[in-house]
Amino acid sequence: MFTLRQLAMSLWIASVATLATAAPEDDSFATAMQNYDDCHYTVAFQSLAALADGGHAGAARIAFLMVRFGPQLYGSQWSASPNQIDKWARMASESRPIVARRD
Repeated sequence: MFTLRQLAMSLWIASVATLATAAPEDDSFATAMQNYDDCHYTVAFQSLAALADGGHAGAARIAFLMVRFGPQLYGSQWSASPNQIDKWARMASESRPIVARRD
């Protein structure tokens, strides 16, 4: 069983690592992650959900975790349809492992 601190750290690592592997032209994802980093979680979730619905695996991973652990980690709960949650979970599990880009 994970503690809330471990869950929060895992989500933060996933968000940073996903951003590190994002294409440089992916401004929408970068903006969503900036909102996340600035603790504008609702705005970040809305952007990540839209990106996830459009097929962005990194956004799907983070949006799924935000829906799943929102109350525990952020004191907020975001909604997503069962179809969205299933799709995001599938995309997250099928995406390649997160590896930080080395330039």
